[in-house]
Amino acid sequence: MSKTVFMGKHAELCRAISAGHRDDAMKQIYAFFRSEDNTDSYSISLLTIVRELLEEGDSDEMYRLRIRMRSSGDRVLINLAQFVLAFEEGGEDEISETLAGKCLSELPKLSRSMQEVADEDGVSDSMRLAGRRIREAVRMLAGHFERQGTLDAYDRCLETGLEMTRIFLYDQANFVSEDLMRLARSSERRGNTAKRNKLCREIVREYAGALERLEGGTSFSREDYETLEALSYAYNVLEGVESPEEYHVALSRIQKILSPDKD
Repeated sequence: MSKTVFMGKHAELCRAISAGHRDDAMKQIYAFFRSEDNTDSYSISLLTIVRELLEEGDSDEMYRLRIRMRSSGDRVLINLAQFVLAFEEGGEDEISETLAGKCLSELPKLSRSMQEVADEDGVSDSMRLAGRRIREAVRMLAGHFERQGTLDAYDRCLETGLEMTRIFLYDQANFVSEDLMRLARSSERRGNTAKRNKLCREIVREYAGALERLEGGTSFSREDYETLEALSYAYNVLEGVESPEEYHVALSRIQKILSPDKD
């Protein structure tokens, strides 16, 4: 059984690939080509890539693909990320790596196109939804690179993911703080404590207000509550580096909120 919950119009195809059912996957691809559901602007390209990879181990269509915001970049990326995981689970490591590498190479270009859209059109509700899809796709890709032990790719994924979260989800403290924390943890693992500390200081500087709001507010904020994990991590790191009493106090206050035994 797949460890991944695949979503969207190509979820059934992902499940077939994940289970190692190549023939079933090919049948589904050709059925989609013949169906009336292939009306979007990207699915034919995506399924052509998957077909070529299954049949030939490489894909000319993949090299032509450009992942850009004005060409449904969020939907293209989330589908590709699911195919990466499906092939990984199905034991098709070479195909999985090929697709993952393509996604990674396109992330900086997608980030630039996101910024262009934000600068020209602003960040609408639909763009926020696109940002959430992109963030989830990056999470999937980062998990893949981490499992494969390709930590350079993992770090690059986190770096660009944070950039993209800042563009479309800049006012979502829980998302931005979590992405900062993940990159800080990765920096720590790779021995870059200066970068880790810088990221932790940003978390404290930008999001310490969540703690005050949770302590003094009359209504519960899920966004503020979910920011506490990153705040706790940052305070723990900085307490060991700078040792100010205020960090120790802040950690105690966070624990009081998170403790299931609090009054």
